Amino acid sequence: MQEKDFPHEFPCIRCGDCVPACPVRLDPRRLLLHLREAHLLAAQREGVLDCAACGRCDAVCPSRIPLMQHFVAAKKEIAVAIAQRERALAARERYRARQLRLSHDEEVREERHHEQTANAASADAVAAAIARAQAKRAARRGTPPA
Repeated sequence: MQEKDFPHEFPCIRCGDCVPACPVRLDPRRLLLHLREAHLLAAQREGVLDCAACGRCDAVCPSRIPLMQHFVAAKKEIAVAIAQRERALAARERYRARQLRLSHDEEVREERHHEQTANAASADAVAAAIARAQAKRAARRGTPPA
């Protein structure tokens, strides 16, 4: 937010009239300072999310600064940032779950491959494969297997 966003306001003279007017006991001067410097996190720590948007600070401001508009806009920006952060965390969690699932599937595939390799090398497996091949050949020729 920049000052050109609110063209009818004058610079803050730091009179402090807004502080006692706030029913939530926030310091609108400090909040405004943080917001003008684009420090949303600092404004959040100062309690901008607790602002009731009652407009009492606007009414007493001799510089006609629309404090409530600044605070409402900041609350929207913070809400968007929080939503983006939550989406990023959810995406990261989905990615981790996928990686875990893929590694588990790979381990299962490797185990199955080792079992098949071990079974294929045994004498019984070789004899069974030879018998199947002979049966297949005999079926094609029409003769009974030997």
